[in-house]
Amino acid sequence: MRRALLIMLAAVVPVLSARGYGMLIPEDKTLPPLAMVNHRVNIAIDDQVAVTTVEQAFRNHTDRQLEATYIFPLPKGANVNKFTMWVDGHEQAGELLDAKKAGEIYQSIVRRTQDPGLLEYIGNNMMRLRVFPVMPKADQKVKISFTSIAPQDNGVIEYVYPLKTDGKNTKTLEELSIKATLKSQHSIQSIYSPTHAITTTRNGDREATMTFERNQALLDKDFTLFYSVGSKEIGITPLMHRPLTSEDGYFLLLISPQMESAKNNIIPRDLVLVLDVSGSMDAVKMEQARKAVRYCLGNLNPKDRFGVVSFATSVRKYREALVEASPEQIENARKWVDGLKPGGGTAMQAALDAAVDLRTKDEGRSFTVVFFTDGQPTLGEMKPDNILKNVASRHSSNTRLFTFGVGDDVNTTFLDQLADTTRAVSTYVRPAEDIETKVSSLYGKMTHPVLANVKLSVSDNIRLYETYPQQLPDLFWGSQLVVLGKYTGNGPASVRLTGQVGTETREFAYDVRFPARTTDDKDFVESLWARRKVGLLLDQIRINGEQKELMDEMLALARKYGIATPYTSFLVVPDAPMPVVAGPGLVKPIGPQPKFDGKPELPPVLQPGGMGGGDGKPGQVIDFIRRAQAKPADGGKLRAEYEDKKLADEERQLELGRDTKGDPLKEAKEQYLSKVREARGNFKSYEQAKQWLNQRDMKNVQGGNSTAVDVAVCSNNLRAQERLSQTASRNVYGRNCLDVGGVWIDDGYAADMKTVVVKAQSDAYFRIIEKNPKMKDVFRLGNYIVYVTPGKVALVVDVNDGKEKLDDAEIDALFAAFLARTKCLNDAGESTLGMRLRSSTVLIETGIGKPLHRSGSVICYRRTTLRPRA
Repeated sequence: MRRALLIMLAAVVPVLSARGYGMLIPEDKTLPPLAMVNHRVNIAIDDQVAVTTVEQAFRNHTDRQLEATYIFPLPKGANVNKFTMWVDGHEQAGELLDAKKAGEIYQSIVRRTQDPGLLEYIGNNMMRLRVFPVMPKADQKVKISFTSIAPQDNGVIEYVYPLKTDGKNTKTLEELSIKATLKSQHSIQSIYSPTHAITTTRNGDREATMTFERNQALLDKDFTLFYSVGSKEIGITPLMHRPLTSEDGYFLLLISPQMESAKNNIIPRDLVLVLDVSGSMDAVKMEQARKAVRYCLGNLNPKDRFGVVSFATSVRKYREALVEASPEQIENARKWVDGLKPGGGTAMQAALDAAVDLRTKDEGRSFTVVFFTDGQPTLGEMKPDNILKNVASRHSSNTRLFTFGVGDDVNTTFLDQLADTTRAVSTYVRPAEDIETKVSSLYGKMTHPVLANVKLSVSDNIRLYETYPQQLPDLFWGSQLVVLGKYTGNGPASVRLTGQVGTETREFAYDVRFPARTTDDKDFVESLWARRKVGLLLDQIRINGEQKELMDEMLALARKYGIATPYTSFLVVPDAPMPVVAGPGLVKPIGPQPKFDGKPELPPVLQPGGMGGGDGKPGQVIDFIRRAQAKPADGGKLRAEYEDKKLADEERQLELGRDTKGDPLKEAKEQYLSKVREARGNFKSYEQAKQWLNQRDMKNVQGGNSTAVDVAVCSNNLRAQERLSQTASRNVYGRNCLDVGGVWIDDGYAADMKTVVVKAQSDAYFRIIEKNPKMKDVFRLGNYIVYVTPGKVALVVDVNDGKEKLDDAEIDALFAAFLARTKCLNDAGESTLGMRLRSSTVLIETGIGKPLHRSGSVICYRRTTLRPRA
């Protein structure tokens, strides 16, 4: 039995290991690369000079000594300082291979392992070292250090450490840790990662430490870090994305205060905690709320003042006026809160009035209310719209009302609107969630205000629009604002930030360049902007019901950018790897397979024989695709049914309840199943919400049930999203592709399209990449792909079947829209690019723009890069 398990583990290595950055590959070609146990990265950046030290440990699961080769793809421009590997008591030295030689090795490994993730590194240099012996059932450690220059653009320094692997979302067996120490001669202002949830510690204005740690970490995206330096009291860091000159651009602004100056400008505040103690607050909810209030009281500043209000049928106050945040008063307030007992109705309007009555006339202090409730109004004013109007009529410019929904019975739309009207945020804690984490996150959004009533403007040559958040929140010490939006115009501009420090109005001016065109290296800006806009549109739909204009815009954005919403729930994907046994030319789940529509559970593309022959005739997979894409909604239901059957089968196989500690295969499957349950729960909530919205059942959509809270959390997360998230939809090489049952399908695929089937990792496969390098982004999705080429041909990639050779003419036909380019002059006498196409009509239809002039079959344009519209 143990022997069988070892064989299974050896087979599962390609999925469990992190093959993206550093691999230990056995010479025995029947064995896959060894599993990566740990991956530790330490980065020291001093005035843009980055020294990166990587330590990795690989595990030999077999019961014999192995000879292996270690390879490490080097970032472009990196110089290796040290490379250490101790083998059998001796230090071994590696050799540096240039990009051309390394490319041949990468290609050979892709062919052998069928791992398209390595396509990322074709074009990179490589460190290589032969290792013998790798001891049986033991770990082999490697350490490498290299130096590179972190590039600076428009005042922003960028550092990237590649971690991305193939489309299966691989991971480390144990720890992934990344630590970066930043030093500069000037003040470090904003620090931001669009890819990972980093923790930042400031050691003064000129030094900061950033960390990311995760056990069994998914390696689904490269680690990217941006930061800026400067001398201003409040800094602005701009990140721009504008791939087409003829279209408007996208911007992301990071607004952050300097550490030392912010400490000196902390504004004393008044805080009122309002606690629901109605009869619906059972013992669990009541204890959650008490913990939250105790946390807030324990984090007051000495110069703050506070009040506590409880409400049920009637309203009670800890004191009739605000009191100083002295240790004695804080302790007395804690005891008062501990003595509260639940019972009675829910008089929300009276509680909110009592909280606002505690506000003083001192406009130099911020006035913050935190409103904890588990339900909806049952006494006094019970119409949420009227309560909102009453609150709006009484709050001042320095009032912030943060709402905290406890449990699943709250009116989410009401609580969201209460917070929005005062530039605050809403938070929800579910019955099984840790309230300490949620309340500390909420508290971080309202502590140590530095600049209030923040507004952003720009000089006349640039126009900013569709900016999110629409009302900028206050700026706090130790935090930063992330503002996204679109812009028109280009060139240098003056960006002005205004706000209040106490009663004083302050203005800060910055010189920012808005480019006419950028590369695609910051395309996450556009994606994050789209998520924030979808969150806002969802809010409008939750409040007002379905309206055609809102629905059309929301659906178009959600499908284009792969955003999971109640209307696009087929895009939800478990954020975890699925362990599989991989045999030659075959991928299949462990154990017996349940039936799916009378056929094996996995789509035909994953069965022996794959997609049929390579003669361009549709094979079995095309039938599967047609079923999945008959209607957009059907794809979601197909995926949901697929995941339901998989979940039930895998739970039976795993024998849940048995101890899985120390068993990597079972631990991985446990994690996967947990994520599948979470994804399936979201899917069901979204399907229910969609049904209610279609029926205009706004009462259920807005609150009183767990589904409404799920939708509110989804909407709030989107409106505040600052990092990329993985979904079952990707935009690659100008096309949107969906993951349906393990097959990546271009959403523009049509049943009557001409089809060309190419075998993965064949000569034809690599020749396509050689002639069209951007296609490696498509192929890195995985080994089962249906992609619509610019020539409107369905290019199908399959491990088992397909053409192994294509001549250049056949490849050119796939990419017919990208024809020969030639230089010409525009009407200003500048050198630009033209494109040989059949007619000017084709050019206009592809969205390239208006021609300046034509010369024979060549049409000239102002823009230097031409891309067809998807």
